[in-house]
Amino acid sequence: MKINRKLVFTFLKIALTFILLYVVFSNIPLNDVWLILKQSNPFLLFLALVCFILSQLISANRLLQLFKWSGFDLDSKKNYILYLVGMFYNFFIPGGIGGDAYKIYILNKEYQWPIKKLTSVVFIDRLMGLIAIGILILIFCLFIPFFTTENLVWLLFALLVIGLVSSYLFIKWLFPSFLGITLKSVLKSILIQLLQCLCIVLLLSSISETDDYFKYVIAFLLSSVLSIFSFSGIGIREMILYQASTLLVFDSIKAVTIGLLFSILTAFVSLFGIYFHFNNTKIKDSKN
Repeated sequence: MKINRKLVFTFLKIALTFILLYVVFSNIPLNDVWLILKQSNPFLLFLALVCFILSQLISANRLLQLFKWSGFDLDSKKNYILYLVGMFYNFFIPGGIGGDAYKIYILNKEYQWPIKKLTSVVFIDRLMGLIAIGILILIFCLFIPFFTTENLVWLLFALLVIGLVSSYLFIKWLFPSFLGITLKSVLKSILIQLLQCLCIVLLLSSISETDDYFKYVIAFLLSSVLSIFSFSGIGIREMILYQASTLLVFDSIKAVTIGLLFSILTAFVSLFGIYFHFNNTKIKDSKN
């Protein structure tokens, strides 16, 4: 009997999501989270939504620039549609091909653009985001008292230099054609992540007042890196925030609550991709 590896992988991701959520809510009363959610500030939630949408628009634009840099003349409007449908696939279709694979499939089908080259663009797009997250985590750690009191600031700078040099050498070795656009893409990625960090700050402010914003933001950024291991990042995000609350000493209930709120915002925006998914819009029809 042949085992469908894709189906097994999907099952494991969904199972991991439920296991992590069970562990989190075994330690944190769901009623406490619900009470905090009911008391949240609607205006600040709206501002958080705006920040998230802006981050996704810039993210889609970053991908478009990478496509154009690689010689793929994709229409801007259709790129945004493709990106939105990709978000829908990532969040609502755990057993599907995935948002990134969907983009590659559609562009190859409509334009016969080479899959290998498209895959390189999508991979570099993800890598730029990962580099930005690493940079921001190390910078934000400067605002955590532990690193200053233990005289570990030098370690943060050392890791930053090592990370940047390693990333540069990796891209130069395997993807040299993208070197010319790397700096611009990384700066845009930092802006994207800063908007998402601001989104977290607004979500946190909507449910409570605190001075520990950097702790929550660092935990959120760490959860973003590991989110690929669960369904839509759900479960992993809440678990990382919960565990970080013990390590960095901040409110675990608030941490889990903002994790859930961020998932809700992501689901809300991703849901708009359903129109273009079922409308079967052809990318090629709108090409300039």
